[in-house]
Amino acid sequence: MDKSNLWVARYTGIVMIATLVCRILGLGREMVISNQFGAGIETDAFFIAFMIPNLLRSFIGEGALNTAFIPIFSECLTNQDKKKADAFASNVLNILIIILVIIIIIGIWGAPWIIKIVAGGFKQDPEKYLLTVRLTRIMFPYIAFAAIAALFMGILNSYKQFFIPALAPAMLNIGIIWFAFLYGTKLGIYSLTIGVLIGGLAQVLIHIPSLWKGGFQYQLVLNFHNQKVKELFQILIPAIIALAIDKINFVVDRVIASYLAHGSISALYYANRLMQFPLGIFGIALSIAILPTLSEYVAKKQIGKMKESFSFGIKLLSLFTLPSTVALLVLSYPVVRLFYEHGLFNPQDTDLTKVALICYTIGLYALALLRLVISTFYALKDTKTPMKIGFLVVIFNIVLDLILVRYLGHAGIALATSLAAIVHLIMLSIALQKKIKGLFTKELFTFFWKTGLACLLMGLFCWGVSQYFDFKFNMSLKIYQLNQVLISGIIGLMVYYFSGIMMGIPEFRNAKQIILNIIKIKTKEEDEND
Repeated sequence: MDKSNLWVARYTGIVMIATLVCRILGLGREMVISNQFGAGIETDAFFIAFMIPNLLRSFIGEGALNTAFIPIFSECLTNQDKKKADAFASNVLNILIIILVIIIIIGIWGAPWIIKIVAGGFKQDPEKYLLTVRLTRIMFPYIAFAAIAALFMGILNSYKQFFIPALAPAMLNIGIIWFAFLYGTKLGIYSLTIGVLIGGLAQVLIHIPSLWKGGFQYQLVLNFHNQKVKELFQILIPAIIALAIDKINFVVDRVIASYLAHGSISALYYANRLMQFPLGIFGIALSIAILPTLSEYVAKKQIGKMKESFSFGIKLLSLFTLPSTVALLVLSYPVVRLFYEHGLFNPQDTDLTKVALICYTIGLYALALLRLVISTFYALKDTKTPMKIGFLVVIFNIVLDLILVRYLGHAGIALATSLAAIVHLIMLSIALQKKIKGLFTKELFTFFWKTGLACLLMGLFCWGVSQYFDFKFNMSLKIYQLNQVLISGIIGLMVYYFSGIMMGIPEFRNAKQIILNIIKIKTKEEDEND
């Protein structure tokens, strides 16, 4: 394996491990919420209220800011001295704090109008509407913690430090779980909002020791006219629009869902969280790990190396994401029943969530590849192309929402999101191929169809084993539900792996080495001595 791809694999592995911890805790968070609060008025209000600062965090923080910040900061580190790079990062941090304070003040003051826009259906229920406004105001400062943590993540990622930044989101999950357990009975749904704020603060604090150890030197500088800052904002504005397309679609989905029956928003949220589990571990992890490498190659004008890393990233992503997609599609009902059906979460809630999960999962692979394709555009400092295509995708998604919701209810909203993601990926891939000739090779397409066939065989075996459990055992018991998911998944993965070997896919033959490279973390000094 090429040395640069080896490092990408290792960086990806580091992020995957940390993200896996975060996603497990996130799943635990949803289990705690579903157990204590079910799927009803309170959870609908909380999820909408939490969505608003979380959405703004994506616009300003880890989504758009880092994709604009990392290429410029990496260029400073590559072509200039570290002192100038730290001055640039400090300047961005100080400007960000000022912007965040203004946004938080406006957000708390304008919460009633924001809820009328993003959840207009709640006005039909005054109690639900007022609760959502109160929760929104309490949680709005979370945006500051999350955005600053995201900038710290960008700095550390540029230093090629990935574990702590990827682990930081776990603090949010720990905060929510902790306060739900301690104060859930006494404070009700408000316990979750306190957990959000404490978890957000912890996300910031966990980065500071690594920044100190990495040699980052904060400088008290505030210069809006700095050339690098101007360049950042030139990239950032289109990036906010382009990278947040899925979040804009998410808001549109929730606006429409707010007019549906109680529990619809919660079912969509729970289903989306399950779909986000493999997306975060594989898709987001790879895009985080590969962006500094792609940006470094662009800064050095090594486009051939960049194309090699891109191709390797697609194969690595496909190797893990495609079987995850098939497993979630086939085992949707058993997975939802296993993780959520307990406490106040009843079988009817399971049925609602299962249908939404299937529809979301249809677009899982496209969403994962989108992360990589968009990261490649940003490494090239091109944010306008994704922005223009993103506008068209938003319109397409809204039209699909309005059509499909009439026939499929909340599931139509999830299906529209998946179809929009697939169209989005196709359009961006065509644009990227025009920008960089020879990026999508015949070898890649051969890899796609062979891997897809292996996944089809995997799905058939997963379905057969799952059906055997339903027929043979008392599936009301959690132990059998757990065995159904685990054994079906393990047998399916074995079929997937050996099918790939039989079809002669090189990545399957080298899977053991790839996984060893992912989990084997060496220091630079050790590598230099090899």
